Amino acid sequence: MHIKVKTHRLVAVCIALIAISFLVQSLKAQESDGGAGVFLRMGVGARPLGMGGAFVGMANGPATTYWNPAGLGRIHNFQFEFMNVALPFDRTFNFFSGVLPIRRIMTVGVSWIGLRVNDIEGRSSNTSTPDYVFGSSQNAFLISLGKSITPFLSVGGNIKIIRNELESLTATGLGFDASLLLRPSYRLKLGLLVQDIGTDYRWNNNLTEGVPMNFRIGASYEIYNDVVLVADMGKTVDLKPKFHVGSEIRPVESLPLRIGWNDGQISGGAGFILPISNNSLELDYAYSNDRLFNDDIHRLSVVFTLGHGSPRVKGEDSKNVPFEKWTDRPARSRKKTAEIVVTARILNVRSGPGTNHRKISKIYRGQKFEALETKGNWRKIKLRGRTMGWVHRNYIRVVD
Repeated sequence: MHIKVKTHRLVAVCIALIAISFLVQSLKAQESDGGAGVFLRMGVGARPLGMGGAFVGMANGPATTYWNPAGLGRIHNFQFEFMNVALPFDRTFNFFSGVLPIRRIMTVGVSWIGLRVNDIEGRSSNTSTPDYVFGSSQNAFLISLGKSITPFLSVGGNIKIIRNELESLTATGLGFDASLLLRPSYRLKLGLLVQDIGTDYRWNNNLTEGVPMNFRIGASYEIYNDVVLVADMGKTVDLKPKFHVGSEIRPVESLPLRIGWNDGQISGGAGFILPISNNSLELDYAYSNDRLFNDDIHRLSVVFTLGHGSPRVKGEDSKNVPFEKWTDRPARSRKKTAEIVVTARILNVRSGPGTNHRKISKIYRGQKFEALETKGNWRKIKLRGRTMGWVHRNYIRVVD
């Protein structure tokens, strides 16, 4: 126990030191993005962006197709996410992602990232009145694959199709992403992402533009129950490194709070999770500042999760699947018994019927367990082997 506490403190101190170094470096050198494919570096999803864009190590939910497709290997539910953002100067940014597990093989995802600019004024000479008005659009379509190779290692990648339009000009292109996700311990995850491997696009006037390769590494660590720290470092070819740190805290299961540092800019946000039968609807909000025009940016994402996960690994992904459960598969009952299904995203299991009893485990939405006795608002369940625990009846549903 003493060694475990020391380990937690050591990891927390290391992440704090990394965060301080990120802050110092970003204050020393602020640098604006530019060049081809800049819309691919804007980030997606209100949840990741509320944590400063540090998500390579956390890597869960539909937005992981962008941040680290290896994280798809630990998603075992059908999920989709949509985000629409109105940016200054008639710019609109959209993101959509849907992910689906394929039996025990892998999880696939399809995503769209789009940036549109309207009402661009065109002039043939130096006049105050424009001769015409036009628009432009930049779009990327991602086909993503993620697979858990071992309980400790997942791999993933994207095929990226680009389609751009600028007045009468059009461009098409192709590129690739590759990533890894490691989980050396129950609380710690490490991620590596290489974006835009060989990505370029060609305009119909024969001009070809290459998108610079981007490297990102990240880590997430759950220092306490429902308190997660995240940190990322990104390096685009020919540009200086960028640093991102953040945290997600859940004072209430259905209300996560987030704060982050996005390479020199403060971000923050919150979420609200609404269970719908055996499904869930999550609304995520994020606040940040526009780098180009110094305006406030408000982002809202909608995430829907359908049903419970594949039986290959218990639980929905997730960032908090306990270490000892990674290779568990649900036991088949020899006789007909009552079962419960978890309706909360994460539910604490206690040693006795009441919050005064210690937490002994966590279970996750969609998991099923054998139901035993009832005492007041608490239900006793069978976890694994001979382990028993108690859960609150408001967050479970009895099934046949």
